[in-house]
Order: sequence, then structure tokens, then C-alpha cells
Amino acid sequence: MRLFQIILGFVLLVVMIGCTNLTIIDEHSPAKIEEDQVNEKIEIWHTYSEQETKIFENEVIPLFEQEHPEIDIKPVRQAHNKQLMSSLISRASVNSTPDIIRMDITWMPKFADLKLLYPVSRFDDFNELKNRFYDAPLKSNVFEGSYYGLPLNSNTKVAIYNRQVLSDIGLKTPPRKMEEFIQIIEENNLKIGMLNVHTWGSLPYFYGLGGELTDPNHTKATGYLDSENSIKAVKKLVELYQNSNLPKQIVSGYPETWQNIRNGNYFMIDEGPWFYSVQPNDEIALINKQTISAPFPDNGESSSILGGENIVMTKGTKHREAAWTFMKWMTTDTPQKLLLQAGLLPTNRHVPFSGNLDKYPYYKSYIESIDQAHLRPQVPEWEQINDIYTNYLRQIFYEQVSVEDGLKKAAMEIDQLLALDK
Repeated sequence: MRLFQIILGFVLLVVMIGCTNLTIIDEHSPAKIEEDQVNEKIEIWHTYSEQETKIFENEVIPLFEQEHPEIDIKPVRQAHNKQLMSSLISRASVNSTPDIIRMDITWMPKFADLKLLYPVSRFDDFNELKNRFYDAPLKSNVFEGSYYGLPLNSNTKVAIYNRQVLSDIGLKTPPRKMEEFIQIIEENNLKIGMLNVHTWGSLPYFYGLGGELTDPNHTKATGYLDSENSIKAVKKLVELYQNSNLPKQIVSGYPETWQNIRNGNYFMIDEGPWFYSVQPNDEIALINKQTISAPFPDNGESSSILGGENIVMTKGTKHREAAWTFMKWMTTDTPQKLLLQAGLLPTNRHVPFSGNLDKYPYYKSYIESIDQAHLRPQVPEWEQINDIYTNYLRQIFYEQVSVEDGLKKAAMEIDQLLALDK
């Protein structure tokens, strides 16, 4: 009897286990119980602002996941600072990086040089994408002949003028050429709201006045940063500074450019699209009455300086195809137009701007300027070059060293850095 109970229990157990894999059938249609499909999970580190993050995480990512239900995106917001760069490099050493990074365009060469990024130009469909982008942002992804990312969003600095001051000196439209701009400043004793002597603050003026930082291939600074044209450009900036046409705070401090352009203390400031995008709509309406924007004055060749972020893939990702799918999608019309609401200018040249410019007319000058903007040298040592340039310009403005000697020493130190990269 005992043996019979044991056998009966075993048979019942087998039947119960078997039932879990049966097809459940009703009189209408069969339905099979299946295990949940496991999605690929992509982690992206980004440095979007609070407003940008809301759009990215609440609108952009859900749209992508709706179109690609097999891929889940995990966004991780980070602070944009040198600590982030160090953290990414240290994590790479233990193969613990995210799959994708939204990275400042000046960081890409360093990460590519350290072999931390996957060259996306190896993908079969990469060449089909190249016509999608404005030329200058696309070039910011090149390092040693390969592309290491896609241009995600772009920016540059345009000239923003006080309308009343412009009218008071008899001008209906802002000057387009640097020579004309400087003449107007000096003849009317006006003030330019240059932000500082760092590369981001002063290079648009330095370039516009004819200066050169390095040779076209970024292999040396001697003969360029210390050339006659560069010396002449810096001497003009020093002259403007000494004559109070530039704020004293540019060497050390903050000249409160946003406030001073609106109240008429400054004739012009140079600023990125965030000058508008961070403002509420009613404030933007007032700013448009007080100011007018135009492409930065050029010297007949190019104007201003290019900024922005690229989207790159880490070499250690285990989800290469899924990451590439997301990267490509982020540069299509829909996400680019959504992020434009937060002031992130599209890199996709095919994003229609007719309707957008009706809503955001102040972006017109930026879009016109993108392909005319200077790329900063795409070298791994850019951060150190920026420090050298800034240090010697400070000494020059403080009259601790002559323009000639300061630029010569700066060029020699930059050459030493670039020589290490050969």
C-alpha cells in the first residue's frame, strides 16, 4: 500500500510539471505561455542640463523605445567637469564604462588616442550617414583618419548687439566684418562684452583679427601663434583692453555680460544659444526688443568658434549593434527637433527650419554660423593647450611679458606637447 502511494504521488507530480508547458486552448484560439523576452540594455552617460534632461528622458527615450522595443535605454546624468573625464578613463581600465557617452567635442581626441572608443566609421552604413550632417560638426569626430562618433548637437557663438546703442550710432544692421566692427568700437568709444581670455572667450576675436593658433594639421604652434598676424591680433586686443573697450574683468573675474548687453552698457557680447534657451518665453520677448543677434564678425574666411557634443561608443560595449542603432536614431529629425526646444542646435542639416525659425527666430544667426566656425585643434592635448594659451594671455594683459615674448613662449610650450603625440 505504501509503495502504491509513492508511485501515485510521483505520477501526479510528473503530470503537474508537464502541464506547465502545455498549450492553453479555448474554443476560439490557442495561446502559448512563453518566457519574457530579454531586451538589450544600453547605458548612456550624458551631461544634459536639467531642462534638456527632462526632454531627453521623458520624451526622446520613450519614443526610441517605442520604435525599438527590443532595446532599453538607461540614462545616467553626470556633471560636466574634468572629474567626469578622469572617472571615465579610470572605469575604462577595468572595462566598466557605459555603452555610449555624450561627450564634448574637445574630449573625443583624448579618448580616441587612449583607444577607449570604437571607430564608428567601421560600420557598413556609416558612409550613408555622412551627408546627414553639417560639415564642421561632422569633422569634430575625426581623429587620425577615422570617425569616432556622430555629431549630436552643435553650438557656436554669435554677436548679440544692444538695439538702442546700434540705433544711437546710426546703424540699421550689425557689422559683418571684423575690420568694420573694430572701427565702430573705437570711433564711438563702445565696450565689447568679451567674457574672458580663455580660448572659448577670446579665440573668436583672435581669429577674427587674423590670429592663428597652430598649423592646419595641428602639428605645431611656432610660426603661427607667434606669427606677425597673431602678434598684431593680440596687440589690438590689449589696446582695446587698455582703452576700456574691453571689461577689466576679462583677465580675472566675470564681466556680467548678459546684464550689461540688455541695459546698454555693452555694445556687443558674444554668446551661445543658451542666452535665449534658458529664459522663460515672456523674458525672451523682452530680450528680443532689447537686443539683436548676427553672425560673429569675420575676416573674410571664418567666424567664431565651434562647440557642441558628439555621441560616441565605448570600445568595451557588449551591445555594439544596439548602441549603433540608438546613436543613429538620435541624429534623425524627431529627437533633434525635440531637443531644439532646449536650445540644442541640430547637427542634421535636413531638419526643416522654416517652421522652427518662426517659433525660435533668434536661432537663425547660429544656424548660419555653424559651418563657418573654427574647430579647436583636434588633439589629445587640447586641455593643456588651453591652459598654456590662457596663462600667457593673462601675463600679456597684466603686462608681465610682452606680446611677442608671451606668444613665443606659449608656442614653444605647445610645440613640446604636440611633439609628444608624434
